Amino acid sequence: MKRQLGISIYPEQSTFEKDKEYLDLAKKLGYEVVFTSVLHFVGSENEKQKAEMVLKTIKYAKQIGFYTILDVEYKSMELIGISVNDVSKCNDYGIDCLRLDSPSLPFEISSITHNKYGVDIQLNMSNNDSLIDNVMDFKPIKERLSGCHNFYPLEYTALPFDYFKEANKKYLKHNLSTAAFVGSHFGEMTTATGWKELPTLEEQRNLSISEQAKILFYTNEINLVLIGNAYATKEELEELASIDRYEITLNVKPMYELSEDEKGILKFDHFRRGDITEYFVRSTFSRVEFKNSSIEPKNTKKTYNKGDVVIINNNDIKYKGECHIIMKDNFEDKQQKYNWIGTIKESEKRLIEFIGPWSHFRFGIEE
Repeated sequence: MKRQLGISIYPEQSTFEKDKEYLDLAKKLGYEVVFTSVLHFVGSENEKQKAEMVLKTIKYAKQIGFYTILDVEYKSMELIGISVNDVSKCNDYGIDCLRLDSPSLPFEISSITHNKYGVDIQLNMSNNDSLIDNVMDFKPIKERLSGCHNFYPLEYTALPFDYFKEANKKYLKHNLSTAAFVGSHFGEMTTATGWKELPTLEEQRNLSISEQAKILFYTNEINLVLIGNAYATKEELEELASIDRYEITLNVKPMYELSEDEKGILKFDHFRRGDITEYFVRSTFSRVEFKNSSIEPKNTKKTYNKGDVVIINNNDIKYKGECHIIMKDNFEDKQQKYNWIGTIKESEKRLIEFIGPWSHFRFGIEE
């Protein structure tokens, strides 16, 4: 499935002009989806006025080409004049998708997907329950159904990775689109004001916005990554928009002035051999491409640690030109055959685990 980026907005906490500016910038940078909510202020003072602010901004987002998602439950649907039996106003509002935050009956959810107005339905994936299986029993229009995880403002409350993977399975087996969140380290608008860092996974919380998204995309289980809070800075929006959503890309800063051949090997389109070893990620085709090159021994050492990026030099003429990412600490090079190019940055070493047999990967070379 196509992999997309999205933003969140909270119009009742801002102004239309500021939202418009943010939406325009995100659209220019290639963001395609907007997420917002009306459920968090139901029952509060001026709820009707707040809802009108949200709907005005949604309509603008739709007009400039965003796919729009509105987080709702029964009371908030009533507030904006829609229900599970009548979503006709969604077209007028510019709402493409309703995210049903609270549990609903499986038959009811399936029935909504058959609406005449083309409105999509999104379900909460983070409960890891059997709701989606039960919905599928009632023959929904699958193309109008997707899943989306929660975000978690409070530290230590976000999902552990293994649980996240289990929850994903329930949607992936039905070939449904999936979404999850990353957090800006600056925006303080969300369903409650004053919160930053809104990840789906706890391990994402203190990472840069691009590193958060890489974890989600590189599982090959998430199609849409949304920034949960607003406003992300222009720099964050640009950083996130620049990542490769499909090819695992690891940033490495060379430790010395590389030769042209070493640069060529580092920039090669790598893939891990199918018959893997547990000691390093092994890319072998670079040795074929650079078989006539001379890789002089340089920056060698006895032992290497996880995340070290190395190229085999002239001391092992048969395998010269191979590129490896070390996966074990204290890995010994007995022949001085490795040129130590650099080390994957600490916060991205986690991504090495996503490089399975035949997985393609690239290096981003930091200056």
